[in-house]
Amino acid sequence: MKVEEFTDFLSARGEEYEWAEGVHDGKDGIFVRNKLYDAETHFTNSAISAHDINALLVHSRQGKNIENITRVTGFFSKVGSWNKGKTGELADRYRNTDI
Repeated sequence: MKVEEFTDFLSARGEEYEWAEGVHDGKDGIFVRNKLYDAETHFTNSAISAHDINALLVHSRQGKNIENITRVTGFFSKVGSWNKGKTGELADRYRNTDI
């Protein structure tokens, strides 16, 4: 994706995003503020060129307001509502990733 395409996309969605050009740690790029998640991210020009719009927008949230869901005995459950004992059990579970 080109930087101009990215900024055009953000400009068209002014109710969701604010952006400004800027330098962070000596690297040129775009500062993006995600209004919904109240998160600000600096995207370097090379990062914008290397990724598609969906990948960039996911990073604009910075992991805020994300719910974790787990599947136990066939049912899905939001982990955020669990007590300390239950979340401890979840951390101790063995996850088999072999396919």
